[in-house]
Amino acid sequence: MPTVDVLKIEELISKVPGVKAVKVVGDSGNLSEIHVITSSDKSPKQLVRDIETVVLASTGMRLDRKIISIAQVEGDVKSQKILPYQLTNLKVEPIDERNVRVNVTIEHGEEEFYGEFSGPKTTRNIPKVIGNAVLNALSEIHDFALSFDDVAEVYFVGKKYVLVHITKQYNGIEESIIGTAINEGNFERAVAEAVLDAFRRV
Repeated sequence: MPTVDVLKIEELISKVPGVKAVKVVGDSGNLSEIHVITSSDKSPKQLVRDIETVVLASTGMRLDRKIISIAQVEGDVKSQKILPYQLTNLKVEPIDERNVRVNVTIEHGEEEFYGEFSGPKTTRNIPKVIGNAVLNALSEIHDFALSFDDVAEVYFVGKKYVLVHITKQYNGIEESIIGTAINEGNFERAVAEAVLDAFRRV
């Protein structure tokens, strides 16, 4: 395996237009993570392509795009206004008397992600259908195994919250992740927002 010059890779990526900061994690034999902070002028997908092209053209190395993490900021990097993943659409509709289908749309900068999931429309199961639709929408941007496990409603300081539990499995290690969202009268949307909140912690 060829020797990898981490500092050289950082220098190359830092010259890509729009890149404000970069941190490459790895050793002389392998790169494991590339974290990039950029302006919001380009889509994350385009920036990943630009980074891949620059590194390939300069070193002959093909990067695994799964290790590239893009955080976009508006204005000065010191402001740390990282664009969040936002739930922009949630549709819960019956398929027949026994089953329900959920469609979601999630935005991140200029990118949109769509997810769908179907299942029995029991009161207990509908939150799981919603949770899995959200996770399906995001499945292409990570390589973890993620499962929606449970949901609960709690009252805290006079407000109603939805809590969800998802499990992340990666390299044989499982991790429990909790997501929360305030329930402002729409339980189904609160479930989706709570799953999205948990995903942000992955």
